[in-house]
Amino acid sequence: IYFEGKLLTKEPYRKFIVEFCTKEMGNLIDAGQTSEKPIQLMPILNLQRDVEKLQKEEERNTGIEVLRYLVELNIYLHTACERNCLWCNDYFHQSLCCTKKQGAQPETLNISTLKTVLSQIRYGTVGKINLLGGNILAVPYFEELPTLLADVKERVRIWNHYANFISCKTRLPDFLYEVVVTFPEDKSAWKHCFALLKDTKARYHFFITGTEDYEKAAIWIEKYGISRYTVHPVYTNTNQAFFEEYVYTSYEDIFQTKLSFRQIFAHQKLNTHFFGLLTIFPDGNVYANVNRAALGSIATDTLLDTINKEMLVNTAWRKIRDKAPCSNCLYQYLCPSPSNYETVIGKPDLCHIKKKCDER
Repeated sequence: IYFEGKLLTKEPYRKFIVEFCTKEMGNLIDAGQTSEKPIQLMPILNLQRDVEKLQKEEERNTGIEVLRYLVELNIYLHTACERNCLWCNDYFHQSLCCTKKQGAQPETLNISTLKTVLSQIRYGTVGKINLLGGNILAVPYFEELPTLLADVKERVRIWNHYANFISCKTRLPDFLYEVVVTFPEDKSAWKHCFALLKDTKARYHFFITGTEDYEKAAIWIEKYGISRYTVHPVYTNTNQAFFEEYVYTSYEDIFQTKLSFRQIFAHQKLNTHFFGLLTIFPDGNVYANVNRAALGSIATDTLLDTINKEMLVNTAWRKIRDKAPCSNCLYQYLCPSPSNYETVIGKPDLCHIKKKCDER
């Protein structure tokens, strides 16, 4: 764009050009020194191992290299639990959480199957192994886990509801603990759990359904000096207003979040919530997303087989905002990737951005 130099002394031109150059969106060149306009190339995402590209090329497939995509593994060891959490099934379908099968006999993952799974990831790139139940302390082979997981101990997280620690009177095995906290609370069980884990690097996960739960969680966090915690909103079909006010994305949310080009490119090709994550249930079924169909069974398929299938059928890993109404939005890839919230709420765009765009 041709720009007369004398405008640099006037506002708002000067301010715009200074900001334009400072942010490295372009530069100023003396038009008298060149007869041609300079060219600035737009960044275009080009993945050499993009799955669609591999499928089109003969004699190429996703191959064994995709095993390195697996970075997190959730293993549900069994589904037995004496707790009757009000929204048990909802927690599990929206965030990583313990769960039990409603109205069914409890199931337990065979220890030999667990050993098979561990053997497949022992030398891989899986950085986090989440072990969950039910009440995981009641798994028949719980006392064998320290020995079984000795080689991957630093990567293991034990997930359990705080009230389930009431049965534990002795020192727990040396793992990292992810403690599920739901409301209404059991103060006696909470005090026992916190005292038991106070010298560990436990993280507390507060599952809230409204502002009342959030206020209770805030009181506990302050009272007990909890520094490692995460708050998980839970949709219950009755708290739509709460989600619209505190969870839905707004225009301000988008522009207060600093995203790198790498993050924006990632949103164009993969789901940053689910990519690299697999879940195994006690019946052996393997999922990329627990709200979608199973990819196979660990009894008959290796993890490599399962990853290859997910890369091709795409139940979760490559679900992006490429469908309407998001595909028609200016901020399509600035928004977070689709999550389980969109699935359980039944709405693809959990945001107020369109309304804001119309206003602008």
